[in-house]
Amino acid sequence: MEAARRSAIEAERTRRALARMASREGPRAQSYRPGTSPGRVADPMAATDERMDYEARMRSRVEADYAIIDEACDVIYGSDQTGSGGVCSLLGSAYADCLWWRYCAAATWAEVAEACGMSERWCRDAVSVACDAVDAYGVGRVIRGLGLAEG
Repeated sequence: MEAARRSAIEAERTRRALARMASREGPRAQSYRPGTSPGRVADPMAATDERMDYEARMRSRVEADYAIIDEACDVIYGSDQTGSGGVCSLLGSAYADCLWWRYCAAATWAEVAEACGMSERWCRDAVSVACDAVDAYGVGRVIRGLGLAEG
């Protein structure tokens, strides 16, 4: 689950970097004063080219990050991610949602508590119980929603 949290943080960092780069591409106010650096030719597409190059370099990393997050979602909600498996079917949606907010959304404990409508303490305990259940049952069984009694 910590790998999913790191991946979510990295994917968000990349998204923000791309958004900052894209904001530099917008139209600028026309200046009627002579340029301050004569002889220098400015490329009006330089910012766009830089963003596109960065986006291409980061594509495989972002795809890998989202693949890790997707695997964590399988553990949390089952392989079809509808709640018919995973922690959601074993412990309930409140436990699953706490896991999702903490690890897949990389939320702080305060954000997890706000999103789930529970106290921070309850969310911390729920995440601990859910992680212990995954460790006890095994990832494969949890994804299928099988506890110890099921085959």
